[in-house]
Amino acid sequence: MLKLFDMGNEKNPKERIEELRQQIERYNYYYYTKNESLISDIEFDKLLKELEGLEHDHPEYKVENSPTTNVGASSLKESKFKKVIHKKPMLSLNNSYNIGDVIAFAERVEKNLDGTHRDLEYVLELKLDGASISVQYEGGELVRAVTRGDGIEGEDVTENILAIKSIPNYLKENISIEVRGEIVLPLSRFQELNQRRLEDGEEIFANPRNAASGTLRQLDAEVVKERELDAYFYYLVDSENYGMKTHKESLEYLSKIGIKTTGIAEVISSMSVMEERIAYWEKAKEELDYETDGLVLKLNNISLWEEVGYTTKSPRWAIAYKFPAKQVTTKLNGITWQVGRTGKVTPVAELEEVELSGSKVKRASLHNMDEVIRKDIRIGDRVFIEKAAEIIPQVVSSVKEVRDGSEKIVEAPTHCPVCNSLLEKEEGLVDLKCVNPACPAIIQGSIEYFVSRDGMNISGFGSRIVERMLELGYIKDITDIYTLSKYSEEMKQLDKMGEKSVEKLLASIEKSKERPYSKTLYALGIPFVGKFLGNVLAKRSGDIDKLSSMTKEELLDIDGVGEKVAESVYGFFRDEKSMEIVKKLKEYGINFSQEKKKNSSGEGLFSGKTFLFTGKLEKFKREEIKELIEALGGTNMSSVSKKLDYLIVGADAGSKLKKAQELETVKILTEDEFIEMTK
Repeated sequence: MLKLFDMGNEKNPKERIEELRQQIERYNYYYYTKNESLISDIEFDKLLKELEGLEHDHPEYKVENSPTTNVGASSLKESKFKKVIHKKPMLSLNNSYNIGDVIAFAERVEKNLDGTHRDLEYVLELKLDGASISVQYEGGELVRAVTRGDGIEGEDVTENILAIKSIPNYLKENISIEVRGEIVLPLSRFQELNQRRLEDGEEIFANPRNAASGTLRQLDAEVVKERELDAYFYYLVDSENYGMKTHKESLEYLSKIGIKTTGIAEVISSMSVMEERIAYWEKAKEELDYETDGLVLKLNNISLWEEVGYTTKSPRWAIAYKFPAKQVTTKLNGITWQVGRTGKVTPVAELEEVELSGSKVKRASLHNMDEVIRKDIRIGDRVFIEKAAEIIPQVVSSVKEVRDGSEKIVEAPTHCPVCNSLLEKEEGLVDLKCVNPACPAIIQGSIEYFVSRDGMNISGFGSRIVERMLELGYIKDITDIYTLSKYSEEMKQLDKMGEKSVEKLLASIEKSKERPYSKTLYALGIPFVGKFLGNVLAKRSGDIDKLSSMTKEELLDIDGVGEKVAESVYGFFRDEKSMEIVKKLKEYGINFSQEKKKNSSGEGLFSGKTFLFTGKLEKFKREEIKELIEALGGTNMSSVSKKLDYLIVGADAGSKLKKAQELETVKILTEDEFIEMTK
């Protein structure tokens, strides 16, 4: 892991302490005020621990407002919200990164109790990665909600909290309490919002945590409502005053009165069981619809909390175990400019190879030139990379503290790196674009997009094959894919092709003619029409003839279609070349109508029904079952809720099955039972 600072003997302890304070306060400021992470959690914790050690060894240099004492943001001066003093400080948790630290924590707890308590019980909970909140109820009515802030003072965001559906305005009991929890943006919603933002040409959210925190501090509560934040609570303040003896009991009480919890609170009585559960949750967390970066272990017996005690910043009766980092550092060796199917020219970071979330990464997205400038990314920088939504590696930030002067400022290209055409930048947009329709990169990109799994799903047609077919002149645009069979003998003679691979490719091309209408709409590459809108437009129009004849006003009447999308769809179907492509594809037998299996009433078999699947499916691939459900008129859900009708369960089903069983309103199906329903 990168060392951010010189640990040599040049700085005396006093200078080093001051340097660390300034750095940590800067990171806290960006994290809590700007909703932006400039450093990974593990590296931040290393800096904090170093500062704690130096202050311990040199107490004469410790100041009252040290970040080792304060929690969260060091200043709320820029806030536009009313400041509120917490009735009881909102402390943070000490972090650990290995089981040894957790065992040491348990030993410290027992030591603090003078060894008088044996066989202590702990409660294991999920550590959500969102924005901390404290909510107060008086007589059962929500009266105030305050952010963590610096742990002593936070921001009054009551109006925004009232816009979050999962936080009740009234409790099931007429009581006065304060509860604390985490505001999160569900992963499914995070992906939907980012997809929509991409389609609208807007900057995507970096991660769910920043999106949740930034949304919570919006001045317009309607934005909060539209983004559909969620909340989970994990702490009843002064729970012993309500007759609670254990933390587990207090969580169950919160659920009883209508406060939402994760429902995960496992009582642990041995460290061997703890190790097993940590190993389990490192995998099982992938089934969750919210971001969790670790686990929290709390002493279950509430009466012992005061005896174990607190530091100025954290309780001694609880600890957080952090999962392995999803963010790493490496060196940015250079930048190449990539031309996409729409002509958009994107900077791509060429990196020193590094392992990230289980895969080796050498390239990462920089999004656009404005983003490079905003983040001040330079060639030669040490940079943080992470996987956006666990898929696309992206550069998060540079570590400016370690620059040595050899770094080079990135210069934007003036001409297309592929066809050398002059690049343009549309007014109000951030992207540089090649507007030459004959640009080889644009043509190749449109074909790769067309044959992709989310489009026509033509297997065996990767980028290298597409490139070779273009070079040989076998294809010039997407329609030529359906005449490739006339070159079958020549293709069999090509290096690394062979008879079997060619036959499989041609069979896959033929099968693609049966793809659902929504997929063919997506595959056409209409600007701003992704998977979500492809499905919406297909359902509303019924077939491509109806869609192509729609006016802008009719398009705008469709839920989810805005001005940009309406303009794009309307323009596409009035472009002569686009319509020629659609005409040819029709002649080749491509499906351009929304045909559904119907029930006796004439409606789609699954019309109005919602589905979700979990676990390992044996008889379907994930995309196949989604497509079948949609083809039969059903809707795919991303999480278990009261809106879900059916949960299809495969092997090793996890928390989704448990939650569905608790709801009781969800019908649980095996794969065979689902197949029987489709007959």
